[in-house]
Amino acid sequence: MLLICILIYSPVFAEKPDTQDKPVMNIFDIGVRPDRDKDFDDVATQTISASVDYEAGTLAMYALKRRDNSRQAFMVELYENERAYRKHLNTDPYKAFAARAPDIIDRKKKITLEPQFLGDKHIIPNERTINNLVIVEVKPEFQTEFKNIVLPEMAESLKVEKGVLAMYAATDLQTPNRWYFYEVYASEEDYQLHRQTPYFRDYLRQTAHMSTSKNAIPVKLVFLRNKGAIKQYPHR
Repeated sequence: MLLICILIYSPVFAEKPDTQDKPVMNIFDIGVRPDRDKDFDDVATQTISASVDYEAGTLAMYALKRRDNSRQAFMVELYENERAYRKHLNTDPYKAFAARAPDIIDRKKKITLEPQFLGDKHIIPNERTINNLVIVEVKPEFQTEFKNIVLPEMAESLKVEKGVLAMYAATDLQTPNRWYFYEVYASEEDYQLHRQTPYFRDYLRQTAHMSTSKNAIPVKLVFLRNKGAIKQYPHR
């Protein structure tokens, strides 16, 4: 009996570490009803402002639309952990959004992601601020190699480029070789400067053969808000 007790309480039999403490990142693909563009912008702005300003665990929320189709919108959301996300779903701002949503949106698809890299600075957007949303399909056999190349490139960009305000990378939980990249830049000029850096060019050159497709979705800002609290994830 003593031996059994020792085994049960040994590290080998201990419960796994709490995986609920890792950051949560979701993207929602949203269909806006005809002639409800302004209503969507208003409710997104209200919800994001209240959530990020007053919820400790809500780290960032970004609303964007396709430039070529204003009826397709996206919400990019980041939370400190799963508990913070669940808490957000029970707040008054979210409930107010949910109550108005049926009249404003006709489709909402949740894309649950596995964060691979999260890093940002506190963003105060203006008319020059831009954002990018890119989906890359990576060949399964290159997943690890691709990750080992792209994550250091993103970290270096945030570290040395003043105009790089946020860089997030995550993989689709349902399709792990599908990568989502969401980036925010202070201006188009800052983005073009980023594309000329040696480490970005090295990333393009080294990974050119690793993907089957790259879809840069043309998006424009609706409303951005973040705490600027994500220094870097994974922590190094």
